Amino acid sequence: MFVVSATVVNGADTAVDRKPVLLFELPEPCNTPDGCTLADDGNLILSVPNFNNKALKQQGVIDKDAPAVMLCIDKNNKVSTWYEFKKEDLQADTGIVGPMGCDFGPDGHLYLADNQLFSNGANKSRLLRIRCENGKPVKCEVIVEGFIVANAVVWKGDTVYVSETILSHPPKETAGKGKVPLYSGTYAFNIDEFKNGPVKLAPWSAANPDPHLIATYATSGRIGFGADGLTVDGEGNLYCGIFEDGVLYRTRFDSAGKVVDTRVFAFDAKMACCDGIFWNKADNTIYVADMLQNAVQAVDMSGNVTTVHRNGDTTGADGLLDQPCEVHVRGNELIVINMDMPWESDLLANKKIDKPYTVSAIKLQ
Repeated sequence: MFVVSATVVNGADTAVDRKPVLLFELPEPCNTPDGCTLADDGNLILSVPNFNNKALKQQGVIDKDAPAVMLCIDKNNKVSTWYEFKKEDLQADTGIVGPMGCDFGPDGHLYLADNQLFSNGANKSRLLRIRCENGKPVKCEVIVEGFIVANAVVWKGDTVYVSETILSHPPKETAGKGKVPLYSGTYAFNIDEFKNGPVKLAPWSAANPDPHLIATYATSGRIGFGADGLTVDGEGNLYCGIFEDGVLYRTRFDSAGKVVDTRVFAFDAKMACCDGIFWNKADNTIYVADMLQNAVQAVDMSGNVTTVHRNGDTTGADGLLDQPCEVHVRGNELIVINMDMPWESDLLANKKIDKPYTVSAIKLQ
């Protein structure tokens, strides 16, 4: 396991503005979209945790919670329900499920991060598996327990990687103020481990970390959210983006799948935040949702950062970015999920939850 921190800045100040367009509006109950992935049939599967429920009720916009749901978006951008969570799928202590990052495994099932942070920060988050038959979801089950913030999910061969955004809560008086480092990490699980019931993670200890933890990141603590997006490139390298610092790390493996090293891959002043990330085979580029700046960044394989698009505060009604949290490539378009879940911070461009709830698209050359 490696503990790493960022110390370098690279890249020229380049930009190519590709204006996003509105791909589609989400149904009104879907107030907080998050992670997404492509199914084998080309449909986009989208997680909708509806974390904005509390704020919208306080504002009088809604009078009851909208349930979390998994959506399907077909090639014509028609939106339908893919999976409705059942009572038995909810976390027993909190009574909710918070679907975020997701990816299909080699077994054809969907693996899904369940973030319980906003209801209970005491290691209640989980990795779920939605079993599929003939491409259709039939059942949800728990396969890993004990995260604080299960966030991104990505498969490489028979191993699934999950980012843990907070390994340990900093003291309340310093949380999110940049006074002490925040520790976060990436876990790895082999598919065979799920045959005998849920894997139970041990609470993080710097002296004795859980053996599934393959990398630990020490970051600024300025927001309180660390490891976030994950992606794998064509050579099998794993990348992890740091939400609060806009740093992209690369983990390399040997031929046996063991970690060789984890190092800073991209760190540029114009990339303030790394939320969702996605490596695109066609142009060998990693695209980054820069949530803080309402921006999308592109990182080449030398670690150089280019701003694809950035805009100010907006409702997103015209397709402009409205607190983007996830990116994914479908054909020649970069799909951008707009989370629109602001908090009070001078660092954040988005200032208000506002309808419509949208997904944007940027044409790739």
